[in-house]
Amino acid sequence: MTPRDIAASPRVLVVINSPSSGPRRLADWLSGAGIEIVPALGSDGLPETLDGFDGLVLLGGGLMPDDYEQAPWLRAERDLVVQAIAQDLPTLGICLGAQVIADVAGGEVRASYGPKERGSTVIRPSDAGRRDPLLSALGTGAPMIENHEDMITRLPESATLLGSSDAVRNQAFVIGAHVRGVQFHPEAAAADLERWDDAALRGEGRDLGELIAAAESVHAENTEASRRLVAAFADEVRARARDASVGEALDGALGDADTRLAPAILIAAFDRAGVISWRALGEPRLDGAPTGRGTVFRIASMSKSFLAATALALAEEGRLDLGASIADYVPGARFTIRGPDGRDAEHRVTVAELLANRSGMPEDNAWGDRRIGASREEIAELARSGFALTALPGEKYQYSNLGMSLVGRAVEAVTGRSVEEQVRTRFIEPLGLSRTRYTADEFAAGSDLAHGFRTFDGGQSFTHEPYVGSGALACIGSLFSTVDDIAAWAGFLASGFADAPVRPELLSARSRREMQRAHTAIPIDEPGPYRELDALGYGFGMVAEHDRRFGRISQHSGGLPGFSSHMRWHARTGIGVVAFADSDAFRTELLAQDALARILSTAGASDAAATWPATFAAAERIDDALRTGASLAALDDVIATNLLLDVPEDVRRSRLAELSETAGSPAAPTPLAGRILSSQDPAHLRWRIACERGSLTCEIRLVGLEPPLVQSLEVSLGSGSATVLDGTSAAGEEGVQQQ
Repeated sequence: MTPRDIAASPRVLVVINSPSSGPRRLADWLSGAGIEIVPALGSDGLPETLDGFDGLVLLGGGLMPDDYEQAPWLRAERDLVVQAIAQDLPTLGICLGAQVIADVAGGEVRASYGPKERGSTVIRPSDAGRRDPLLSALGTGAPMIENHEDMITRLPESATLLGSSDAVRNQAFVIGAHVRGVQFHPEAAAADLERWDDAALRGEGRDLGELIAAAESVHAENTEASRRLVAAFADEVRARARDASVGEALDGALGDADTRLAPAILIAAFDRAGVISWRALGEPRLDGAPTGRGTVFRIASMSKSFLAATALALAEEGRLDLGASIADYVPGARFTIRGPDGRDAEHRVTVAELLANRSGMPEDNAWGDRRIGASREEIAELARSGFALTALPGEKYQYSNLGMSLVGRAVEAVTGRSVEEQVRTRFIEPLGLSRTRYTADEFAAGSDLAHGFRTFDGGQSFTHEPYVGSGALACIGSLFSTVDDIAAWAGFLASGFADAPVRPELLSARSRREMQRAHTAIPIDEPGPYRELDALGYGFGMVAEHDRRFGRISQHSGGLPGFSSHMRWHARTGIGVVAFADSDAFRTELLAQDALARILSTAGASDAAATWPATFAAAERIDDALRTGASLAALDDVIATNLLLDVPEDVRRSRLAELSETAGSPAAPTPLAGRILSSQDPAHLRWRIACERGSLTCEIRLVGLEPPLVQSLEVSLGSGSATVLDGTSAAGEEGVQQQ
C-alpha cells in the first residue's frame, strides 16, 4: 500500500448508480470539510478495491440490489460493500445504497413492497440512533426527503436499527461502528423535488406542488439536520485517514528500530481522546503468548509525573510549599557541599529544586535502579546522615532519583498517608487508569504482565530479570501500566494547553503547564536523528523540549533492569506516542522520537497556530517579495525602520543571490500555511521556500508595537537555524545569511 500523508485530503469514493442521482449538496459539504470527492458512475466501471479511500458513499437509483441485468456494475459495488464491512470503513449508503448494504450483509429487500414514501418525512432516531454520531444529528426527529417504493424488510443480524419513520421501520442502520445505510436522502433538498415526474406522482394520487411546498416549509430544519449528519460522517472519514497514516508511521519507526534487543515491544500513538493506533511485537514473557494492546509493562521513571502532579495538587491546596526547604517535611535531612577550603558546608534544598532536578544531588540512576524497594527507614537514615552535593542547589541539572523520592516523603508528611495512596486516589482512580498500579501483585493472577529481560549479546539470548522491589523509591519508578492508561494520563496533562482542560478539579491547567515547562536547563548534546532542538529542560516530573519544527514537546523516559519506556506528546495538538519494551537494552526513546516525528511531519504540525495574525500576514508579504525580487522597502507598513538600516537592501539582495546560486530559483508558490516550520512565540515565524535544487529557510521576528512590525529577517539554506547577529554568520553555521 502506498504510504499516506496525514496532511493530504482524505478521499471518499462516491458510487453513482444513476446519472440523475448525483451527490448534490453532500459533495459540497464534504468538500468544504476538506474531503476529496472521487465520483464513480457505475455504468463506467468501479474500482476493484477500496485501497486509497478513507470513506465510501453509495447513492440511490431505481434498481434492486441484485438487478445485474440492468446494472451489471452492482456486482462490483457489492464487492466494495463486502470490503467496507470487513474494514469497518466509514460508509454511507443512501436509498439503493442502503439496500445494497443490507442485502450483502444478509438482510432482505423486497421490490414494490410496503408504503411508498415521497417527499418530506420525519425520521425519528432509535435509542441507539440518539447515541450514534451521525443519526444523533436528527435530534428526536427531523424531516428528511424520501423517494422509494422498495423496502428493507429485514435488517441483517449484524445490524443495529438507528431510525424509523411512522410508516417504515428500517430507515437507518449501522453495521460495526462505521458502515451505515439510510433509506432517506440527506443529499436532497426541497428544490430537488422540482425534477420529479409529475405525471407518475399523479398516478399515485400525489400532487408534486404540494410535496414541494411541504418540503420548502421545513427546508431550514432539513438542511441543518442533513448538514450535521454529513459533518459527522466527514469527521469519521478524517479520523480514518489519520489513523491509517499514523499506523504507517508506527510501522516505519518499528521497521527502522533494532527490535532484536527486546523480547516484546509495544508502541501506540494517541491524542487527547485516547489511543489512535498501536503496534506490538514479540512475546512479553517468552511463553508463546503474543504482546497485545493490553499487555502491562513497568514504566519506571515515567512514574515521576504522577508524583509531581500530586505535589502540585497539594501546593494548590496550600498544604505543600514548593519553595520550602525539604527539611521542613523530612526532619533531619542534610545537604552538604565541599568548599574551596576543603570544608563541608550545609545548604538549603527546596521541594521545587528536587522536583526539577536542580538540587545539586548527583545523578544516581545505576544506584537508584536497584534501590526502588528500599525501606522508608533506610532512606530516612540516609537523609539524616547527609547527602553530598556536587553542585550548589538551583545551579545545575543533575538527575537524582533519591532526591525526587524525598518529595514523596514530603507528600506523606503533609497528608498522613502513603504517597502511593495519594497518587491512586487523586489521579489513578478518578481518571479511570484501572491498569496502572505500583506492584505486580496488585494485578490478578494470570494478568498479561510483561516480564523483564536483559541481553548482553545484542539480543541473541535473554536472561530473565526479576522485578526490582517497590519501597521508599516506588513513587519515582515503580508503576506498571498500559498504553491506554498512559495515553489517558498524557491526554490529561496535555489538555493543560487546551481551551477546555480535562478534569480541572483534579489539577489546574496552570499546574499542568508548570510540569511541562523547563525549570532547569539541560545541555543539548549532538542533534539526535529525530529531533531538532532549540532548547531542552526539566520541568516538574517531565522533560520539556522546544523543537525547531514542531514547537513544544513534553516527554519522559523510564528505565529499570529489564524494562524501557518512553512517552512524549506535542503540546499544542496533544498528539503523542508511548513505547514500552521488556529489555533495558532497547531504546524506547529513539523509537518514540522517530514515530512522533513521522506523525507530526506528515500532519504538518507546528506551533504556528499561536502566532499573531500580523506575524502570518507579514510572513506572506515577505515570502512574496523574496520570491519575486520585489523591494522590501515597499513593505514599510509591516517592517520596522531598523530592518533596512541594520542590513541595507542592496546587501540583502546580494546575499540572497548567493544563496540562490546553491538552492536555485524558487519553485511554484504553495500556501504559506503548509510550509511553516516552527514558531517560538506569537511574534516569531519560520518557514520554508522550496527551490529548484533545495530550499531556503526564512525567519522573522516582530516587535510588539501597535501594529506589530518586523524587526528582523533571516534567510538560510535548507533547514539550518538562522542564528545571525549583526549581519555575520554564526560560528559553525555554514550558509546562514541575515537578510
